[in-house]
Amino acid sequence: MLSAISDNVFVATIYINEINQAYLANTINREQFEALAVAVNTGTNIPSIATPNGQAAFLFLLTSSLAPLIKLSYIKMVKMALPYTIVLTIVGLYSITYFI
Repeated sequence: MLSAISDNVFVATIYINEINQAYLANTINREQFEALAVAVNTGTNIPSIATPNGQAAFLFLLTSSLAPLIKLSYIKMVKMALPYTIVLTIVGLYSITYFI
């Protein structure tokens, strides 16, 4: 949820740093580290697609002078991203469940 309302790169960096510390402290092994890294990357990117906040390109477009000209609003961007978000969430969940 944090990824949907903030910068996904920032959120992923925090999670990866924590996982790296656990790996360096021998709390988790290399295989677990790699699986968690993939899960963090997927988990922080998919929710951020749902809102312009999570994607720099969306946020830039929304705050640009073009937005009023093309009648672009925050809600319209969320609605446009919804199908992509749903499909990506299903594919991501399936991939993590069956391939990791």
